[in-house]
Amino acid sequence: MTQIEIYRNSRGEIVKYLVAGHTGYGESGTDIVCASVTTAALTALNGLTEIVGIPVGYEVREGYLECVLPEQMEDAARRGANLLLESMCLTLRELARQYEDYISIAELEV
Repeated sequence: MTQIEIYRNSRGEIVKYLVAGHTGYGESGTDIVCASVTTAALTALNGLTEIVGIPVGYEVREGYLECVLPEQMEDAARRGANLLLESMCLTLRELARQYEDYISIAELEV
């Protein structure tokens, strides 16, 4: 099962997300659910760094992705981050709804 953790600050803004594990829906290399989760998480990470230009902290390895946003950001960067990350969350929630035996999502306040 893939476990997803979304961390929000007191204003409800996403400040960190973590995706760990393989869904187990299909065999490694052909698992469409795992590929969908990975695509959503990596698209957000790439958008944050390459489009919005935010110097995030991140770690990506087999079966694991973690992204941490800086504590201080300009307003425009925060707005861009909010759009990307809330879009990612919509996608991940929908995947979790469709494949509830393979994906779990926890949203936490930090």
